[in-house]
Amino acid sequence: MKIILDLDTGIDDALAIAYTLAQPKAELIGITTLFGNVTVDLAVKNSLNILDLLGHNEVPVFEGAAHPLEEKDYQTSDHLHLIHGLNGLGNVELGEPTRKKEQQSAVDFLIQSAEKYQNELILVTAGPMTNLALALQKAPDSMKKIGKIVSMAGAVTTAGNVTPHAEANIYNDVPAAHYCLTHDVKMLLVGLDVTLKTMITGKEINHWLVNNNRASQVFVDFSNYYYSNEYGDSAIGGALHDPLAVALALYPEWLTDSIMQNLTVEKENFAYGRTEADLSKLKHTQKSSEIAIDIATDEFIVDFISSVERVLSLGK
Repeated sequence: MKIILDLDTGIDDALAIAYTLAQPKAELIGITTLFGNVTVDLAVKNSLNILDLLGHNEVPVFEGAAHPLEEKDYQTSDHLHLIHGLNGLGNVELGEPTRKKEQQSAVDFLIQSAEKYQNELILVTAGPMTNLALALQKAPDSMKKIGKIVSMAGAVTTAGNVTPHAEANIYNDVPAAHYCLTHDVKMLLVGLDVTLKTMITGKEINHWLVNNNRASQVFVDFSNYYYSNEYGDSAIGGALHDPLAVALALYPEWLTDSIMQNLTVEKENFAYGRTEADLSKLKHTQKSSEIAIDIATDEFIVDFISSVERVLSLGK
């Protein structure tokens, strides 16, 4: 299967890159980037550097949206700096990339890939849905040919992580999420409902150091930063948000419970950014969104730890 990762490349995005590269059934054909955990220029830089560190410079990186659909700028918050560091990788410095981003835009690459691979293509979005929304606006028929779209986004049965109502990837571009969810795009939402069941700590990932190479040390360093700061307690750890989206895209059997619904996003009032059922479509028999509710947590975490260790062993 061909897979594209659409990332705002912070720490758990970097972990998702490594996890994807470890999967024998997946061919990572490109990374599209955008704002979110970091600015888009840092998302490009971090993606290029992580791929280089892991020995996969064959994977192209494309620059996407620099700001939300209805805004003209984007600045990362102090809260994001606390979780991902000022550079998005826990302040671990990797220097300047050894190669450049592609000249083609992220949106055009998504559309081209949708036409070329169609049902064979999986798109995993792990940042705001801005690139997806722009591609849908530009070429809706092409984008609807994609075999599977999985988005790390939303919080339906649990509280949000930016406000009590909103999950970060939705909140960072509510109009984009609203557009994607209300335009009959078949999508699996891997939200906080399930990602918060994947909490791990430094104890699990320190084993990667057995590889005794720079790649392993870098991944352990920025992962420990993340696991110490996402919830402010290293004993609690952090969640594997973005890697889980990749896992459920590739291993649907690990999704043990889900609900189908036509969703919308609250664009006004105190619940801004809440993912909720579209009241106008409650009686519709066709549902466009599948919402992950429960997962095979243990199987995923064991596979994640071993898969990333395997990729790191082949890195620099």
